[in-house]
Amino acid sequence: MFDRIIAALKQTIDTFQDILDVKTLLVQLLLYLPKLLAGVLILFVFYGIYRFFRFFLVRKFKKQEISDSVAHLVVKVMRMVLLSLAFVLVADQIGIKIIALISTLGVAGIALGLAAQQTLANFISGIILLMSKPFREGDLVELEGTFGRVKEISLRSTALLTLDNLLVDIPNQKIIESKIINHTYNKNVRIRIGVGIAYKEFIPDAQRVLLELVKNDDRFLEKPAPAVIVDEIADSSINLSLMVWINDSQKALPISHELRQKVKMALDKAGIEIPFPHQQLFIESIPVNEFKEALRSN
Repeated sequence: MFDRIIAALKQTIDTFQDILDVKTLLVQLLLYLPKLLAGVLILFVFYGIYRFFRFFLVRKFKKQEISDSVAHLVVKVMRMVLLSLAFVLVADQIGIKIIALISTLGVAGIALGLAAQQTLANFISGIILLMSKPFREGDLVELEGTFGRVKEISLRSTALLTLDNLLVDIPNQKIIESKIINHTYNKNVRIRIGVGIAYKEFIPDAQRVLLELVKNDDRFLEKPAPAVIVDEIADSSINLSLMVWINDSQKALPISHELRQKVKMALDKAGIEIPFPHQQLFIESIPVNEFKEALRSN
């Protein structure tokens, strides 16, 4: 019984030795070794490329004061793209048939891309906003018809805090495709307050009254100097504009509100009329006989 087991094991070992030709395996390994080395070299090259671009992007993000979370996400996406490309090249180098796999993944990728098209568009738009920086967190802006302070800029959307303390979240794609008005991009800004006076009023008197409002006020710049211009000769009024420059754009809104009130009070005190839109109707008198005759003819 024991002899039979030994004989069976010996026969099995001989069979494996016939199948596994050690010399042939060594030869195949030596022939395959350059491909393995080439694959390893490709990985090292792509790793070097990744490190180089990572160093460049991190410095760029710090210089532009982009948040660390956004910078980390962009670097991570770049790493995934480079690793995927390296994997394809290495697989092709060592003889793995990657074309069929890529074709299969490509069909799935198209379906996934169509489903996530809007999200991808917002993602790309977010990167463009973060790189071009038409506004920053804390700026007062008008986006998609909404005025507010920028609370957060993410890769999907931008959050605004309105003057009523409401949070408005706007997709980045819509922001890229629309007009962006940044009220605090520059430190020095001009405030323009419009007002209409009656036709019977003397324009220089109104200009003098309005300029007195901003005289000797440290909030307003002397150069460019405050000015009052005639904007329009309208149907019911002569429209003037009081224009002043300030050196703190963050204060433009409260100063505008203050000036509008002062303009009205100053003109009232000076006795200068601020008219409201009106129309005059003139009715000509018609003799009774002519009126009766007109009625009969009709």
